[in-house]
Amino acid sequence: MKKLNPFKPNSPVPPAMFAGRISEIESIEKSLFQTQNGQPSNLMVTGDRGIGKSSLLFYVKGLASGGIKSPDYERFNFVTVDLLVSEKTDISTLVKLAERKISRELSKTEAIRSFLHTTWEFVKRIRIMDSGIGPEEKNSEIEILLDDFSYSLAETSKRITENASAEEKRDGIVFVIDECDSASPDLRLGYFFKNVTESLLHHGCYNVMFIIAGLPTVVEKLSESHPSSIRVFTQVPLGELSPSDRRYVVDRGLEEANKVNKIQTKISPDAKIQISVLSEGYPNFIQQFSFSAFEEDSDNEISGDDVLNSAFKQGGAIDAIGSRYYASDFYDRIKSDEYREVLSIMAEKMNEWITKAEIRAKFSGDESTLSNALSALVGRKIILRNPSKIGEYRLQQRGFALWIKLFGDKSKPKA
Repeated sequence: MKKLNPFKPNSPVPPAMFAGRISEIESIEKSLFQTQNGQPSNLMVTGDRGIGKSSLLFYVKGLASGGIKSPDYERFNFVTVDLLVSEKTDISTLVKLAERKISRELSKTEAIRSFLHTTWEFVKRIRIMDSGIGPEEKNSEIEILLDDFSYSLAETSKRITENASAEEKRDGIVFVIDECDSASPDLRLGYFFKNVTESLLHHGCYNVMFIIAGLPTVVEKLSESHPSSIRVFTQVPLGELSPSDRRYVVDRGLEEANKVNKIQTKISPDAKIQISVLSEGYPNFIQQFSFSAFEEDSDNEISGDDVLNSAFKQGGAIDAIGSRYYASDFYDRIKSDEYREVLSIMAEKMNEWITKAEIRAKFSGDESTLSNALSALVGRKIILRNPSKIGEYRLQQRGFALWIKLFGDKSKPKA
C-alpha cells in the first residue's frame, strides 16, 4: 500500500516541521521587536548550500506576518514582502517587484488602493536603464528611482503603522530577500541597501526591515558596490544542526506521515544515527536521506540498512544530493580534467586537510598545472585553503567527497 512520504528534499520545509535554530530565531525575533518599536534592525542570513536558509526564511515570513506566534513576544503583524534575486535582476526590476507585492498585500480596501496608486505612481514611469543613455545619466536615473522608492516606502509604512484603522494597522514592512549571492553587478546590491536604508531614516521611517540571505559570498556582493553596506546588516551565520535536532527533524516528519497514512511507520535508533551522520547536520540533506530511506523501507520500520542501501545506490540519496549541489561545481564550473583530477585525489581523504605534496604525489600533471588548479578551485570557493597552515587544502563537505568517489565519473555529462 502506498504511503505519503513526508520528507521534502527539494523545497523548504513547512513551519510545522521546522526544527532547531533556536538562537537564530531568538535573534530574528529581537530584531522584529526592535523594528516594531521604531528601531529598525536588518539581518543577513548566510550559510552553505543545503544548510536551510530558505527553510528559515519560510519560518521567518510566518513569524513576521503573525502566522506563527512567538513564545516570548506578542504576535507580530508586519507586511511581509518576499523577493528572489537572480542574475537577471536589476534595480528597476527589484523596485517594481517590491511595489507589486506590497500592493497585493495591502490593496484590500478602496482607501488603501487609492493611496497606493498615488504613492507608487512613479513605478509606471520607470525607464529601462540600459536603453542607450550614458553612464552619468544612468547613475542619475538610479538615484532618482531609489529616492522615489524610499519615499513611497516610507509613506506606506507610516500609513499602515500610524494612520491606519484598527483593522488595517500593521507593525511595519519586512522584506525577505533570498539568493542575494546571485546578484549581478547591475543590481548594485550594496549601494541599493545603503541608499534605501539611509533614505528611509531621512524620511522619518523607522518600521521597515530587510532580511537578506545567501551563500557567504553575499558579503562580497555587497562590498563590490558599496563597502560600508555590510554595516547595514547584523550577520546571522547558519551552521550544522546538532545531532539532537537532526533526530527531531526525522521524528517530526514521521509524526506528520503517521497522521495521514493508515499504516504507521517506525524508525530504529540506528537509522536515525545513520541519517544524522550522513547528513552532516545539513537540513536539506536530512530531508533527502530520510526521504530515500522512507521509500526504501518495506516492513514499515526504517532500519539502518534501509538508510545505507538507499543512500549509496545509483539514484539514491547521495546521487540525488550530488546532482543538485555538487555536479555544477564538478563539471559546469570546471572545464579542465586536470582540475577534476585534483578534486578526485582530495576526495580520497574525504573532507580532511590534505597537503599539496600529497596531491602532487598522485597528480598526473605538472607543478604549474597543479598550482593553477588549487588557486582556481580556492578562488571559486570549491575547496578551502587552511588559513593556519600553508599548503593545506580540503573539500568543504564530506558529502561532496562521497559523491565524487561514488558517482563523479559516472555522472559526467555526455558530449
